[in-house]
Amino acid sequence: MPLVSKALLVLAIFQLLHSGFSSHEFLTIKKRLVTQSNLDVAHLQLPKDVQLEAMSGVILLILSVFMSFSKLCYLSLGGKLKVLRVNEYLKEINMNKATSDKNLAGCNPYGEMCYTPNLVDVHAKREQVAQWNKIRDPELFAKKD
Repeated sequence: MPLVSKALLVLAIFQLLHSGFSSHEFLTIKKRLVTQSNLDVAHLQLPKDVQLEAMSGVILLILSVFMSFSKLCYLSLGGKLKVLRVNEYLKEINMNKATSDKNLAGCNPYGEMCYTPNLVDVHAKREQVAQWNKIRDPELFAKKD
């Protein structure tokens, strides 16, 4: 985590703690006014500075989290063997390079996902097989009709 993101994180936590303490103080004073006097305090709201402090604390917290992300380091499989550390990942495998022999043969590397039985039109396949059988052995089908 870089130094700037740590500083923003500490600042955001202090802002959120201070705004929480200020809102607690406001509510206790409001309750005390209700019990000790006849004032109508239902319309009193949390002061704007406390609201802004809480919102800026949340914004700074989110910003510090995003700044804490470090650059990803990708390792190739062809290099020497080494243990992966934090923020080190293997490079993605390009399917066209990994399946070059299948590409040369004209096969689909995603065939297991594309040609599942529930995605195949059974009626069209039956028509194709019937046409193929008619071409292959026309006498057999001529007798049936």
